Amino acid sequence: MKNRSLYLVSALLLLPLMLCAEEIPAGYYDAIEGKSDSVLKSTLYSIIKGGERYLYGTNDYHSSSNPPEWEAGDLKGYGTWYAFPLTDMHPGGIVWDMYSSSVRYYPKDRGESGCSLNIEHCLPKSWWGTGDKTDTIYRDLFNLNPSDAQANSNKSNYAPGHVQKGDKFDNGSFRMDSKSKSQYNYICWEPAEEYRGDFARTYFYMVTAYEQQTWSSTYSAYVSNSSYLRFSPTIVQVLLDWHRADSVSDKEICRADQISSIQHNRNPFIDYPELVEYIWGNKKGQTVDMSTLTCAFQSGICPEPIQPEPDPQQYDTLINLPGVTAAFINAIPGGNATASINRANGTRAITMGNGSTDGEITFAQLNLTDSAVLVFRASAYNTASSMQLDIYADSTLVRSFADTVIQNTRNEDYYSTTIPAGTNTIKIISVGGATTKRACMQELYLLSPKQGTDPTALPATPCTTPAARKILRDGQLLILVGDRTYSILGQ
Repeated sequence: MKNRSLYLVSALLLLPLMLCAEEIPAGYYDAIEGKSDSVLKSTLYSIIKGGERYLYGTNDYHSSSNPPEWEAGDLKGYGTWYAFPLTDMHPGGIVWDMYSSSVRYYPKDRGESGCSLNIEHCLPKSWWGTGDKTDTIYRDLFNLNPSDAQANSNKSNYAPGHVQKGDKFDNGSFRMDSKSKSQYNYICWEPAEEYRGDFARTYFYMVTAYEQQTWSSTYSAYVSNSSYLRFSPTIVQVLLDWHRADSVSDKEICRADQISSIQHNRNPFIDYPELVEYIWGNKKGQTVDMSTLTCAFQSGICPEPIQPEPDPQQYDTLINLPGVTAAFINAIPGGNATASINRANGTRAITMGNGSTDGEITFAQLNLTDSAVLVFRASAYNTASSMQLDIYADSTLVRSFADTVIQNTRNEDYYSTTIPAGTNTIKIISVGGATTKRACMQELYLLSPKQGTDPTALPATPCTTPAARKILRDGQLLILVGDRTYSILGQ
């Protein structure tokens, strides 16, 4: 078994739910003995089809900010985002996102969604029709993951496949081929290598646990109602390839075990991976002999709760703009607010861009002897639907921040990225041209680490949690981002 390190944090740390890891119940799979092919699959269906489900979504479903303790059979107070910190978390509150390598954090308020994240249906919900959020299939945690919003939007309802070019989308972890570049003549996607088996076993689970589901004829090229195998031969082969190449990991086992603690049903293709071969693979036609199967589940492999140690570090401020205006920037040696930047009405901020012209902020003559951290607070322009800010160190793009405005809210999030040593010029560009995609800048700091500190430990993804915030400590004004403390000089 591949040993992928695991950093899941127990729900007992974060949730008021009295849940314990749920081992495979005695006799749970006994009924599959001697079964094969469609009878085996239908027998598994009868075993795993039941159980409980959380409601879908955020804590909008909660009756109060402090719901009562969980009791068996009573999940009415909890939504999907209540489960994710239990099932999909690295230590320190970091979201375990199989769709990107971005570092994001779970909010401290229980049940709230993570920043720039969606709830992603691994097997697309459109494959069984639009459905209803109250449907069991819609709310099954085995098929739900916290997902980078941009990757989720691109994945849409496309099929898994072996990606050749990654020309449609590639974030370094999750890749997609366009129809013209795909070997299948349709758009396809694939995750990072270490997650391909996880996705494959989810797909196999879904068409087993919901064997009697009517699948949409719109997607009959991928999944159909005409065969017990359900998937097209092409999809079956892709999933088998993924399943065989990426064996069940500790991470996958512990995630499945925590879901079992909530839903009280299991994914048999994680517990006994060889069952995949009996239904879809090279053991079709053979009957199951339980005594020969290897169980991937191992009691005790899931770690005890990990409390991250705080790691506060102080930084010196090289550039200090607590209230950004073009005049402030131009007053800094080497600073330049281009003519396309306008001061936002009634605020100490600047709107980056004018008409179809992108806005730009440039700081030159920096000559950084050490790496530094750029921290700024920004939001979308009041009529924009999104914004994108590209950060260049000299002529190299070091980070691109994309933010979509949801329901016309104007969250002023803190963003941060590491600027490498040796940089002479930092350029921040609001990309998009028209006012439908434009940023406003409120604050900006360039922070130089004191000796012995590591700026790369700073989260490099926009997040409202852990939100950067200002505090007054011993008469000094500081800015906090996660567990890092920065000195804001000259206030």
